[in-house]
Amino acid sequence: MREIQAKPIRAVERSLHVLETFTSSDKGALTLTDIAEASGLPRSTVYRILCTLERERYLNYDETKETYSPGIRFIELGVRLTSSLDIMEAAEEPLLELHTETRQTIVMALGDEETIVYAFIKENEEGLKFSSKVGQRRPYTYGVLGITLLAFETEEKTDRILKNGLSPRTPYTVISEPDMRSRLAGVREKGYFMEKDETTVGVSGIGAPILNGRGRPAAAIGIVGPSVQLRGTSLLFAQKKILEKAETIARRMNYQGRNYVLWQKEVERLAGSEESQT
Repeated sequence: MREIQAKPIRAVERSLHVLETFTSSDKGALTLTDIAEASGLPRSTVYRILCTLERERYLNYDETKETYSPGIRFIELGVRLTSSLDIMEAAEEPLLELHTETRQTIVMALGDEETIVYAFIKENEEGLKFSSKVGQRRPYTYGVLGITLLAFETEEKTDRILKNGLSPRTPYTVISEPDMRSRLAGVREKGYFMEKDETTVGVSGIGAPILNGRGRPAAAIGIVGPSVQLRGTSLLFAQKKILEKAETIARRMNYQGRNYVLWQKEVERLAGSEESQT
């Protein structure tokens, strides 16, 4: 991001902080207290901002519950942004195919400065429900997508993210920085990342990157499902398919990277292992 010399407009900055509380929260609706605590702004300031956003239809107010939720204008902006991103158009069909082929939850995220942002989620109607939602931010060290993206970021950014510390989410979460760096190297070598029970006990995930022509991550796609289902031939099939779909999306974006040529050997290995177990 370029260095901007102009001074920020404080009122706009504060309004954006208020709006960001809705993308970082697991709740669908927030109280005035929730928003004030999350944004770090005085309640009186937050109240005035909320009234303005409500008047302009960026937020809805539920008088019975005394909560605020995203309004039609907020949602419209998200839809317009999503439709303007070429990668969403290139990825949608392959991701829906991946959902049909694996019968697991399919996700995609984009990387930002300090966090990742979920851009696509397709769940099964029954069974496992994904804990995040489209537009929600998560740390790079959360789940399979952040680590998949981080493996292809600059050394400076990787150092900064890892120096912030790794938080255990389950007893199985890897929190050692050397171990994490070893994992990132493994992702670069194989083209995908696999974790089991580290974000949620009983849940596994597989992630693969969408790399641009310079080898930088444009996005990451993932398969998330019950650990009891993502094993054996089902796991091998899912690993093979996610590599194939990642290459398909990259090709649709006209990204001609040598990584996918190298990773084709891994696809062939997975296919051979899958056949030997059937």
